[in-house]
Formats: sequence, C-alpha cells, structure tokens
Amino acid sequence: MQPSFLQRYLQCFSRIEGWFQYDAALLFMKYNQLAFKHSASGNVLEIGVHHGLSAIAIAALKGPGKQLMAIDLFDDQDKNVSGSGRGDRARFEKNMTEFYLDAAFIRVIARPSAELTPAELGSGFTFSHIDGGHSPEEVYHDLKLCYDVSAEGGLIALDDYFNPEYPGVSEGAVEFALRHPGWLRPLVAGYNKVLFQKWVDRLPNVNEAFLQAFPDLECKTVRMWKSPVILLGDPLREYIDLYASTPEHFVRFGSGGARARFASQVKSICARPGQPVNVEVKVENTSSEPFPAGEEVFGLSYHLLDASGAVLAHDHQRAWFSESLLPGDHRVVRMTVIALAQPGRYQIEIDLVWEGVMWFKDIGNPTALIPFSVE
Repeated sequence: MQPSFLQRYLQCFSRIEGWFQYDAALLFMKYNQLAFKHSASGNVLEIGVHHGLSAIAIAALKGPGKQLMAIDLFDDQDKNVSGSGRGDRARFEKNMTEFYLDAAFIRVIARPSAELTPAELGSGFTFSHIDGGHSPEEVYHDLKLCYDVSAEGGLIALDDYFNPEYPGVSEGAVEFALRHPGWLRPLVAGYNKVLFQKWVDRLPNVNEAFLQAFPDLECKTVRMWKSPVILLGDPLREYIDLYASTPEHFVRFGSGGARARFASQVKSICARPGQPVNVEVKVENTSSEPFPAGEEVFGLSYHLLDASGAVLAHDHQRAWFSESLLPGDHRVVRMTVIALAQPGRYQIEIDLVWEGVMWFKDIGNPTALIPFSVE
C-alpha cells in the first residue's frame, strides 16, 4: 500500500513555491481524460514553469513517449517585462526529478515565449498551460502560439484571466477572440484558470461529459465568448478518491468501496470530565493490499462529534499498528479516548489514519460511531 500520485502531489503544495492550485491540476486531468478518451494524448507545453509545481501535473497529461516543453526565462529576468513570477531552473529540475526519475522527456526552453515560433515547437500538442508574461501583448502571442501548435480539440489553460491584479491577461485574451473568432472555445473557469479548446464542429461535448462525471458538483453555467462556460467554486478534490485515482482515470469519492471495517467492542461510552477511557475496536482489512505499519506511520484514531454529528475536533491520539494487517485479516486494537472537560452528549467517530497521507474517511471509507456521554 503506497501513496498514489495524486496524494504525493498534494503534499508538494506545502513545500514547492508557486501560486498554482491543486484543484486546477485535477480539473486539467479530468478534461484531458474526457477530451482524449478515444485517442492518445500528445506532447504538452507549459509557458512559465517557475519551480515546477504546475509542471508536475502538466507532465502527467502527456502521451506515452511524448515530451513536456517547459518554457521559462529562468535567469534571464531582465526580459520579464510584466514582472509575473521568477523561475528557478535548478529548483524546477530538482522538483521534477522527484516525481519523474527519468526526466529525459522534458525539453527546457530558457527563452522568452515571444521569441518562439510554431516551427520551433512542432505540432500536435494536446495540452498547453499559459502562465508566463501577463501583458496584453505577451498573452495574445502565447495564445496564438499555443493555438498554432495544438492538435484539433487540444486544451489550452490560461492563468489569471479574471485576476484584477493582471488586467493585461484578459485584454490579450479578448484581443485574440476578436481577431480570431471561433478559434478557441472557453469550456470551464475555476481555480484562477480558464480552460479553452481548439475548436472544430465535430468535437464531442466535453462539458456535458464533465457534468455527467460529477452530478453532485455545485457549479453554474455562464456565458463567455458567446459560449456556455462552467463556473466552478467547490474544491474538486472533495468528489475524487485521491488514493484510487490516477491522472489518467478518476474514481469518484466513495465508489471504491470499504477498505476497512470497524466494530467497537462496546455500544456506548460513559466517562467523567477529562477521564481517559480504553476502547477496543475490531479492525478488518477489506482491501486488496496490506495496511502499512509502524510508529507514527499507520494507526487507529477518532474524530470527536457533537450529538448532531458536527465535528468538534478532528485529530486525536493514535493507536499505532506495530505489524501490517493483511487483506482479509482482522485485529482488535485498543485505543484511548479522552473525555472532554465539558459534560454533555457526544459521539466518537472511529477512523484509520495513514500519517501524512490520508484519513480513510477522506477517501469515502465508512467510519463507525460510538455514543459518548460525559457526566
């Protein structure tokens, strides 16, 4: 049992500098899955890689044997006319090799994107991410460049379109729309990105497929560039099983079935304020993989809820697994519950925690509730 790509990537957001949002990466992945469901992805492109936080995700969208084109000024910052970001090539390459041991598929171009032509990049790109210069001229050029190298149906993500700190982004994008009406169709806006598609009439409706994939997602449809556009607000991660999902295939939250089952050896708990109480819980591994083990690695714990089920405290003491629990096996684990100082009626929600990776509740695994009264 190892952390998934998506779980390891989520951890990067606490240590790699950047303004990219995790849910934007999930959005890119899902639309890439839908747009190229019946054909292989090609090369991918990013303009403005900074330290590689977004490039890690963009690289996961390329097809087998294809390249990631990483364009950034890096040390040549005197050409950064709009002052948007400051790339660091050494950090970028270090962060990329942590995820991709063989980084030979990455082609770094340390030049202003305004100097590049489609002939230098090639064609057939299926995903492009524009987060470079934020002036109207730079944005117009980058959109035109990405359009020219994109395959039919290729996706192009633009950063900061609605960011009031960078009005040049929307100016450059609107200029592109006026000069080339119908060339790009906006699909979805969210997480500080607008995702466009190089449009031809025979393309399938990826927005319709996206809404079918997430029927419970809270969103609205607005008009932009004379097209219906999905406007997102809710975190997309709340609808995805991050452990079972990959950049190529998402598993809906809760649909993966139970990885573990819990059975308390007591029906309820009663204690005095502040009193520690030992509770025995039978834990069964219903997954197909052994559970991890070790001090501060994997253990049983609980969430404290009020009588109505609202969470009062999420994190508590763990009962660590000293040995791995194999698929199909069960074990009775003793954990300690500390009563609150305030008398009342509460609930204990039993859960497993993989330290630094996930609570099982976070991937939709059923928990177990024990009534808990403090008298």
